[in-house]
Amino acid sequence: MGDIDATDLLTEAPTPALKLLAEAIDREFQRREPQRPTPYEYAAARLGVDAMELVVLSESVEPAIAHSVGRWLFEAQERWGAEHVGAHPGLPPASGSVQGATGDVRAFHAAMVVLPAGALTSVPVVLRIATDRYDIEVELIGRAQDDDGLQDAFVSLLRTCRTADSPYRLGAYRVTSNNRGLVLTRWTPPAASRDLLKLDASVWETVDRSVHRVLELAEDLKARGLGTSTGLLLVGPPGTGKTQLGTVVAGELRGTTTVLVPGTYVTEHYLTELFDLAADLAPCLILIDDLDLIAGERGQTNPHRLREFLNVMDGGLADRTGVVVIASTNDHRKIDKAARRSSRFDTVITMEPPGVEGRLAILERYLAWCDTELDLHAVARATDGATGADLKELVRATVLETADHVTTDALLARANAGGWRSRRPAAGQYL
Repeated sequence: MGDIDATDLLTEAPTPALKLLAEAIDREFQRREPQRPTPYEYAAARLGVDAMELVVLSESVEPAIAHSVGRWLFEAQERWGAEHVGAHPGLPPASGSVQGATGDVRAFHAAMVVLPAGALTSVPVVLRIATDRYDIEVELIGRAQDDDGLQDAFVSLLRTCRTADSPYRLGAYRVTSNNRGLVLTRWTPPAASRDLLKLDASVWETVDRSVHRVLELAEDLKARGLGTSTGLLLVGPPGTGKTQLGTVVAGELRGTTTVLVPGTYVTEHYLTELFDLAADLAPCLILIDDLDLIAGERGQTNPHRLREFLNVMDGGLADRTGVVVIASTNDHRKIDKAARRSSRFDTVITMEPPGVEGRLAILERYLAWCDTELDLHAVARATDGATGADLKELVRATVLETADHVTTDALLARANAGGWRSRRPAAGQYL
């Protein structure tokens, strides 16, 4: 055996190992499953054409519209027993519950469904809904040879899903937002009636004329070019029943009108989208608290937000057909004059602290459970300037202080210390 050159050893030694590694990699690739088809390859195979012969119509939609399309798709799959897979063919379809007006319903949020001829159009098509972190995409996939009617079918489907067939229509919802758009969460108005609000009869006459009658006669008003939307502005100090009035009206309209209660962030950043949604779900009532935050005087609020609000109230950026707004503010002087004119807010109702008779009625309601003989007339006279909220707190505080042994003297003592009373200015300052 001769001498071995160390350099040759370093050069030749790795070669067999690398060769074996390359052969192992080749065998691994050969054992792999065939590559999964793309959504369009899957659709093409089901429609009997090459992927290059497809027509794909696509639209990014808001969550409320996507849920409606997903519900239609879920029901269509069940109706026709159509083949369905996930938004990507290698994945299973995904569905979830939607808080519809009449109860929870199921809806796909990631699926492809092969629809037979006659389901959506006179030809077979594939409907796809895909949800990612930021967008929801709805696609209608058909054969190029059937292109003529696909666009009309797609537009018609989306229009129907966002309006008449929406599961949200005629329900009551709180409106929030996420990174995909507006989110609707079912809201049950608290049990309340007009009897609980001790307001002058003229207030309810105005509400009936400006809200209920507008919605009842919407079709006639529209046909005569008189407008089917209105705005009602409630003005008054805190505790006078502005929010509760809106809640009462929402309860009265429940089941016949969609009710939307947007959060502050929505009214500040998604006004146009909110009114678009309201028009889709019309007849619709929107309840907005603290209107001055979005429609305050020029120079005192965001000018872009004010401009957007004025436009949506006019229908410039969003259709207002069949949309009624009830908004509230503590001080109408903080509202920009342009927001208070006719066609935006047609009616202003001033909500003032109740008079002595109103205070007596409120006290009687909050103390109806009390068996002790009380001089509520004296308490009502002693609470001048108190709002309904003040009187509720007066009763609550008295119950807590007396360990539920409420007396007239205890109520009067709380009344004399009432926080609603205007304070006398100090005579001077002491250093």
